[in-house]
Amino acid sequence: MFHTVICDMLGIRYPILQGAMQGGGGPELVAAVGDAGGLGVLPSFGGTAEDLRNNILAVRARTDRPFAVNIMPMGPGFTESRVEVCIEMGVRIVTTGRADPGEVIVRRLKEAGVTVISVIPTVEHARRMVAEGVDAVVASGTEAGGHVGRVATLPLVPMVVDAVDVPVLAAGGIGDGRGFLAAFALGAVGVQIGTRFMATAESAMNRWGVETLQRMRETDTVVTKAMTGATVRCIATPELLAYEKAREQGAPEAALNALMRAARATKPRHNPEDRRQYAAGQVAGMIDDVPTAAALIERIVRDAAELAERMPAIARK
Repeated sequence: MFHTVICDMLGIRYPILQGAMQGGGGPELVAAVGDAGGLGVLPSFGGTAEDLRNNILAVRARTDRPFAVNIMPMGPGFTESRVEVCIEMGVRIVTTGRADPGEVIVRRLKEAGVTVISVIPTVEHARRMVAEGVDAVVASGTEAGGHVGRVATLPLVPMVVDAVDVPVLAAGGIGDGRGFLAAFALGAVGVQIGTRFMATAESAMNRWGVETLQRMRETDTVVTKAMTGATVRCIATPELLAYEKAREQGAPEAALNALMRAARATKPRHNPEDRRQYAAGQVAGMIDDVPTAAALIERIVRDAAELAERMPAIARK
């Protein structure tokens, strides 16, 4: 019922991409999403080029299904090094983050036979990436976790669909069958889901993070520049809230820098109580369980199909 052009383009069963998540989306989750019929996506930010090579090998040791690598353009050196790893390792699908990697980077990937999908926050950005040669775009609304723009998913997706001639996927605020089905009504051919996959059995998120997601309300995220200098939607920890309050009150730069360091400070990654500043979207407010990735995907598709069949009756109420 939900087989679309993006399924054929990527060689997947369901038009569901797992968003790249630093600290949450490791090889085990990427492989599990692929085995369940979606497209798992490895993050490349937050580790070395060698870490990326090892993670690619780890995914391939777990599954023979397609997967992608996400490249967040964090400057020419970082971007070029991750592109070289992807080409060297024979990665067939690359997604790019909410910044423009540049036409030269897109062309290098395309010349190597890589399918390129760009995550974009505005219509203008979508048009630019299509002009540079990407194969599809993910219209990602401000509800999403991670780097975000200012336009919500509901208006962004149809405007991008109308503006470009490549397949468009929807992201931001999607975590169940209702959001999945709504994306098609907006004109998308699939979805990218990040935060909901962080609370799955295969997620690399630690115990504190997973338990926090299950307690969160829709208001328990904050958009802040404290983490990367750009706007990032994160779990609203006390450290981030203190930084934002001080910023709004006009605190001096020295005080803000101290609060920023406190917000970025982490304990060792293996510590189950590590309260690192995880990116998370507003969809966290609907998370109350920790299924396997396969169970989550099957639930989303099943619920969307059942809802689609009931739509005429619902419309008459």
